[in-house]
Amino acid sequence: MSANEKRWVDWGGESTSPLIDESLRAGLAVLWRAYICAQDTGANVWDFALRTGRLYETGMTSSDLRWMVAKGFAEHGEETSGYGDPHRSFRRSNGYFFNNQTCLILTPSGAALAEHVFRETHRSPQATLSALAAGETAVLGSAQRAAYETSTPAMSAPNPSWDGTRRELSLAGLIVKRFRVPARNQETILIVFEEEGWVEHIHDPLPVTHDIDAPTRLHDAINRLNRCQINPLLRFHGDGKGTGVFWELRQPEMLG
Repeated sequence: MSANEKRWVDWGGESTSPLIDESLRAGLAVLWRAYICAQDTGANVWDFALRTGRLYETGMTSSDLRWMVAKGFAEHGEETSGYGDPHRSFRRSNGYFFNNQTCLILTPSGAALAEHVFRETHRSPQATLSALAAGETAVLGSAQRAAYETSTPAMSAPNPSWDGTRRELSLAGLIVKRFRVPARNQETILIVFEEEGWVEHIHDPLPVTHDIDAPTRLHDAINRLNRCQINPLLRFHGDGKGTGVFWELRQPEMLG
């Protein structure tokens, strides 16, 4: 038996291990998507490394992460990047201690494991991610229906979050959009929404220029915010007058 065949047999055994439950599959899906994105763009996989907090939000535990590292399916390091750096940088570690700055990537073995896991379960990693998002939306919908029937306050929907340092827009821990190059108009809109606590509507926050009319520029920025979302969970739209921006959650049927 060749080394590659032996590794494949090992992966087959791991994929049916009781350790690989739904929570670990969800985290594996997120890590694998980051790995695939890095491969697709030709970037270093460390530029797509995910923080432990993001993985915990999928349901993974610190024991899951340590298992992945011990098995050689993942590597981790503490991020040392600064704003404006052309690439992310890390202080690598071979141990099993994680903090809020710790980020993980899949190794080639981990990516092969993920491919095997999702092939065996006949479920794509994107379907797993969509199920996570749809599940949260379903919980909110149930709470709202119960509130209507019992006349009790409904559970409030999660607000998006804009991290200006990392230049990432997220919702409930899922990355919606990540900017790799400057996008001043889009980022300005997100900054104002964040400062205003993600109110439903804001007035046009873009600075006045004389080379393009304001409604056209705002319309273009809104369209770009809706494009290329990593997880298409948010929709931005104008107010019909070219003077403001609204945001809303996409409907559950649009998440798949």
